[in-house]
Amino acid sequence: MTSIKSKIVFITLALLFALGAVVVSAASLAFYHDKELLIASNNAFITAFDGQVNTEIAELEKNALDLALMGEVYYQKGKQQQVGDFSAQRILKNYTKSMGNGLYFAPYKIDKNQKISCIHAVWNNDRQIEPLLSCTNGTFDYFKQNWYSEIKSGLDKGQKVVWARPYLSTQLGNLMTTIGAGIYDQNELVGMATVDWDLDTILKSIIKIKPTLHSFALFADKTNDYIIATTEPNVDNSAIMGKSLSTIGWYSADLKENVPFYYKGVKYIPYIKRLNNGMFLIVNVPVFELFQNAVQQLFLLLSVLSISTMIIVWILYHVLKRNINHPIAILTETAQKISQGDLERTIHLDEPSELAQLASAFNKMKTDIKTHLTELAKISSEKEKMESELAIAKNIQDSAMPKDFPKNEYFELIASMTPAKEVGGDFYDFFPIDENHAGLVMADVCGKGITAALYMMSAKTAIKNMLQAGYPLAQALYKANNSLYSNNGPLMFVTAFVGILDFRTGEIEYVNAGHCAPLHKTGDKYEYVDVVKNKVLGIKANYEYQVGHISLKPNERLFLYTDGVTEAKTQDNRFFGADRLLDILNQKELSLPQTLEYVHNSIQKFVKDAPQSDDITMLIVEFFRKK
Repeated sequence: MTSIKSKIVFITLALLFALGAVVVSAASLAFYHDKELLIASNNAFITAFDGQVNTEIAELEKNALDLALMGEVYYQKGKQQQVGDFSAQRILKNYTKSMGNGLYFAPYKIDKNQKISCIHAVWNNDRQIEPLLSCTNGTFDYFKQNWYSEIKSGLDKGQKVVWARPYLSTQLGNLMTTIGAGIYDQNELVGMATVDWDLDTILKSIIKIKPTLHSFALFADKTNDYIIATTEPNVDNSAIMGKSLSTIGWYSADLKENVPFYYKGVKYIPYIKRLNNGMFLIVNVPVFELFQNAVQQLFLLLSVLSISTMIIVWILYHVLKRNINHPIAILTETAQKISQGDLERTIHLDEPSELAQLASAFNKMKTDIKTHLTELAKISSEKEKMESELAIAKNIQDSAMPKDFPKNEYFELIASMTPAKEVGGDFYDFFPIDENHAGLVMADVCGKGITAALYMMSAKTAIKNMLQAGYPLAQALYKANNSLYSNNGPLMFVTAFVGILDFRTGEIEYVNAGHCAPLHKTGDKYEYVDVVKNKVLGIKANYEYQVGHISLKPNERLFLYTDGVTEAKTQDNRFFGADRLLDILNQKELSLPQTLEYVHNSIQKFVKDAPQSDDITMLIVEFFRKK
């Protein structure tokens, strides 16, 4: 894939693939949307039927409860036969969905000499209401009926309305079920009001529930594990009626609505609707039939979109080849010549306009390259010279810093400096003045780099020379300050702490020229020294410096540092600070080298990944004993 042509082919194929993916995705989304609509549509249709059945159930239960109230009135107001007949027929007339209803009393509750006492009204074939003769003549022994014992058992358990198991009526020849509600006299169950529901009407409706050609339904009583009817092909409905649900090969207690299952090699989606009386309806729809139209539409859509995409990509390929491949070949050839050093070649290209502008840019680039090559050679030479000078300045600075730290019977001293750049502006120094005194210097030159390093060398040399020449401390700083002032560049100055340690007494005479206050360790605790303050070196001539004194007792220390320690900062500009330095020094009892290392590590831990903003320089001296 190194040529423009191969890239165009690749881009074209990639575009074809991308458009194909978009087409397939769009078509798939449309397909799944159609599937969801089909599932929802079937669900709505079956749910509507379920709602109708539940409405009938609610009406039938209200029928039973209303008749039970009438039965209580009948029982409590004289037990007159005509009142009972009127009540049963009146209620039945109001609830046309039921086959019949009646009042059935416990033995000897209506007549102490008569065990059987019932009143029952039914619809005849002419849709006229008439009494059930077996109740009227007292020959209907309802105590032996399963529905009676089932309803009574439920009422004895405190149920308000009880549904009996579906059964085939021997008198009417219909598949039916009976709903019962209790008749009470002062909380005593004296009888029941019953309503008969013809299940054949439901079966006729179930047969009509056929979303697709091979869909089938099951209507059953799940509570009592009783099959009422099924429309499954090749199944004898009369033979399976009344059997357990386990008889059904595809049925499972774990069956879930809209979760597909396989039965005899066919994938079905079940719609499960539970009725309010414990019965349920399951309609199984073959997946292939349900989504057949959606699959055909998906195939058609994919075909049309795929052909359209291929035509568009073919046209795009030829347009790209004609308008990009040839002009780019010209640009490539010329660029190769230029890369070989031919900076005199000029590109001539008039169209397309974008590539013509690119050709113009190539020509300008060629001219700029010639100019930049000349400048680059000059810059490279200057950079090499600057790097050489920086290396020399760093070597000079490193060599000027004492590396052999004294440790004797009088005192121990150690120092360190970590510059922020190649060459820093901080410096420390210690040197003998005479057999009883040593000079201590901690200083910070404003600025960084070579200028600060050179000014630092001047300050270091001036201070050391004046002290070793024997001048008193104040006079030595006076002369060093004037020397720096006379040779000062713009805005250059030095902050410094200069001290003279007396080996015999531990006394330190010092001048603090605008520098950070040192820390004095007495016992096991560091504290900041309240220093005598003076102006920095190099900004005012003939300045009279005031001298201060610090007394070190045996095993006491003096910690000197530059502001690079306390002003070390994080990326969000939080400073290390003087309080944190004091806390860190007082955390552990460490040797002098360990102390400097611990402070330095604490600074690194605080700033984390933030770049070092200033030189970090520290010096610590410990006095041992008097001579």
